[in-house]
Amino acid sequence: MFRLPLRCLLFAFALVWALAPAFAQDDTTTGAIDAARAELDKIEARLADPAINDRDLAALRERIDPLSASIDAAIATLSPQLDAADQRLAQIGPKPSADDAPESADVSRERDAQTAARQKIDEAIKRGRLLQVEAAQTGDEIVQRRRSLLAQRLFERSRSLLDPTLWIDLVEEAPRDFASIQALGANWANVISRNSGPGSIGVVAAAAIAAWALLFPIRHWVATVGERLVARQTPKSRLKRSATALFRLAATTLAPLLAALALYWSFKIAGWMPARLEPIFVGAVWAAGFLGFAQGMMRALLAPGRSSWRLSDMSDAAIAEIKNQPLWCMAIFVLGHLTERFNGAIVASLSASIATAGVFATLNAAAYAVALRRVRAARHVEAAEASGGESPSRPLLGLARMMAWIAIGIVLVAVGSGYVALGQFLANQVIWITSVVSLAWLLLIVVDDLLTSGLSAETKFGRSVSEAIGVRPESLEQIGVVLSGVVRVMMIGVAASFILAPWGVESTDVFGWLRYGVNGVQLGGITVSVAGVVGAIALVVIGVGLTRAVQRWLDRDLLPKTRMDQGLKASISTGVGYLGGITVIVLALAYLGFSLDRLAIVAGALSVGIGFGLQAIISNFVSGLILLAERPIKAGDWIVIGTDQGNVRRISVRSTEIELFDRSTLIVPNSDFITKSVKNVTHGSPMGRVQIELTVSSAVDPAEVRRIAIDTAKAHPAVLAFPEPQLLFNTLGNAENVFALFCSVQSPRQASSVKSDLNFALVKAFAEAQVPLGGPGEPSMADAVDRVAEALRQWGAPPTKAGPAAPPAHDPADAPLVEPPPPEPQGFLSTKR
Repeated sequence: MFRLPLRCLLFAFALVWALAPAFAQDDTTTGAIDAARAELDKIEARLADPAINDRDLAALRERIDPLSASIDAAIATLSPQLDAADQRLAQIGPKPSADDAPESADVSRERDAQTAARQKIDEAIKRGRLLQVEAAQTGDEIVQRRRSLLAQRLFERSRSLLDPTLWIDLVEEAPRDFASIQALGANWANVISRNSGPGSIGVVAAAAIAAWALLFPIRHWVATVGERLVARQTPKSRLKRSATALFRLAATTLAPLLAALALYWSFKIAGWMPARLEPIFVGAVWAAGFLGFAQGMMRALLAPGRSSWRLSDMSDAAIAEIKNQPLWCMAIFVLGHLTERFNGAIVASLSASIATAGVFATLNAAAYAVALRRVRAARHVEAAEASGGESPSRPLLGLARMMAWIAIGIVLVAVGSGYVALGQFLANQVIWITSVVSLAWLLLIVVDDLLTSGLSAETKFGRSVSEAIGVRPESLEQIGVVLSGVVRVMMIGVAASFILAPWGVESTDVFGWLRYGVNGVQLGGITVSVAGVVGAIALVVIGVGLTRAVQRWLDRDLLPKTRMDQGLKASISTGVGYLGGITVIVLALAYLGFSLDRLAIVAGALSVGIGFGLQAIISNFVSGLILLAERPIKAGDWIVIGTDQGNVRRISVRSTEIELFDRSTLIVPNSDFITKSVKNVTHGSPMGRVQIELTVSSAVDPAEVRRIAIDTAKAHPAVLAFPEPQLLFNTLGNAENVFALFCSVQSPRQASSVKSDLNFALVKAFAEAQVPLGGPGEPSMADAVDRVAEALRQWGAPPTKAGPAAPPAHDPADAPLVEPPPPEPQGFLSTKR
């Protein structure tokens, strides 16, 4: 009677025991989603405040990413559980229908429990995905709010520096500002007097001594001993120079930064820092770091007085023109920021804030303009020192200088027209971009030297690393080149993010009216706007530039360090170009809104009209891809097509360039190499074959001919020992024999020159052995006349007496006949004819 309830109780206990960890994990994951929901509600509630400032918006934006990460982690945890629940339900099967046999109550309860668990997990995943979308939308809203605030601040017009009323109001409000300064100074003095105990004084004094030591003796000691140590420990390569420059930058930057930081913390520990003065002290710490950075960057890149350690290729006279400009520009930059913080601490009047911001924006622009002028003077110095009277061409530097002049002009116009905030922003960005680009350039040089020169097989460090990790030095050098390329691309991306961090937000707001003011044109359900077209063009330009940079890196750095032949290197470089071009086109079309299905519709509509016109182009393009893939011909091959022959120089998208032996260029469509017969002389075996025919008189011993020919061929340094040279007896004649000499050379390109050398050598060798070449020689005219005269003389000569008796009479018919002259050689007869 109690068996069935007891069995059910035991089954329920076992089920709870088995599912308890899963339920506990589900509860934990569900709790994480609930916590994310509560956090997102707080962010949205704070975002609803219309008076929220940019700092609070930035703080809210920083809370979105951890929130999204926690939701992703929860969904990633729940997804395997949902799959496991589906698998369990699939094993149990659906509920039986009315016509099927009834199932047991245990199976029904198991199905219901698994269904409930799956439904709970599925609901949690759906809530998490909904939170992901909501968090992304909230983040976009925060970004839009920040952009709107920035655009409003930058394009809020104030009074111009040329407005006399601004300076009149500044003079009128000066007493109040001076009173605020006196009140702030009195407050600071009271704070110091209240906390002027021996401990506080000792802390500040110790910090002052430490700051003095960091700025003078320690900095000079590090500059001498530290640089010497770095130079000694660095491998003997380009890395020695770049590593020393990086150490010089770090030491020069850290010394004033640590000194200012020591004073800051001493004032804070001693209680000598009022709350209103803390932003000024923080700004002073950063100002010290920026000034040290400017000085260190000048010493690292320009190295005045140390031309052998200089990273740039400028002369000492040119360096003397510009070495002080970075420090002057940075000094005005940090002084402007400190003044802005000081105005905030004393709650300066509006006219004072506008005047100081405008004045320092103008001073920043003026200082940068003077620096550009000094750079131009340095280029003139280089041109004067150059032998040709012209400085080396630097197009990127010229473009950067032009953009800087444009920015300076915009700053001056903005300040003069009343847009002081915009002028101040642009002036600060010019200094910031210059600093980031300078640091990035130095780091790129260090990384390239570290991973290429440092890991080179020619350095002791590279050989040590090669032995430590068990790879060949050549392979380690290739790995270094690849790592250098990857790391440099990543560093360029990081530098671009630092440069575009303000511009990626503020520039969208500043020029947002251009994007929002253009509605776009509808083409087949696709919105094409001016901004989209400009962005797609910029994407294509950047993508093509990056593709060309990768190709140059492959051709210059990576591929020369491999054992590939020249044709395979060219094929890889061309294939990378094709891949990059196709990728850029696809990305540009996707940026414009052309998805693959829409692109197929447009292509189908246009293919009828332009199909026949593009048939030849597409055929050549596909043929070019086949040539790169199958490689029946490649760059550097010697080919014969029709009556022309030459070397393949380049396989492009449509055609192949062949340099003929007369130095002219033959351009052949790629389809001709696929549809026609082409002879590739260097495609198969890399060896070349030399064949020379020898005609020798039949009176000469053939074995002697073979000995002379084989010895002469083996004596030539370009003739290969294997396969051995051989002489074949081709024709056996009455007067002359014909032989064929065969020998192999390293490349078919050597066959002609080696054949010519062997012809000279064979003539000399057979002449020294007194073996005439060419068979019996043709008789001369004098020999023929002499032979005819001899025959006539024999024909008319009287008979000789045999004894004293007279010879008996005989019939003229029995008279001895004179032997006719032998027939003339065929060559003589042919010559007479």
